[in-house]
Amino acid sequence: MKIKETSIFYGLLLIIIIFGSLIVFGLSGMRTLLGLIFVIFLPFYLILKNFDLSQSEIVVFSMFISLMLFPSLVYWLGFIIPFRISIFAIFMLLIAVAFLLNKYYKK
Repeated sequence: MKIKETSIFYGLLLIIIIFGSLIVFGLSGMRTLLGLIFVIFLPFYLILKNFDLSQSEIVVFSMFISLMLFPSLVYWLGFIIPFRISIFAIFMLLIAVAFLLNKYYKK
């Protein structure tokens, strides 16, 4: 029951933050925040979810790892292919890694 309540709390908190970003920064602010959450934060969250970490550790570690690793990978791949394609390629690669880890390291 506690997990469901905290999930509902985090979901409502996320909706409030997105709505506040819409009010303060307009549509471009909301798009930026949603892009950060879904493109940068989500793949590392799904990867770390496969390991033996608590929910708060997963959120904090994925936030810091995503802010460090995702732009670095996109930057270096951007020398080989265009940057917009490298963003998509790194995102798909990280999602694939997350699903492969989920498949082979089931709890």
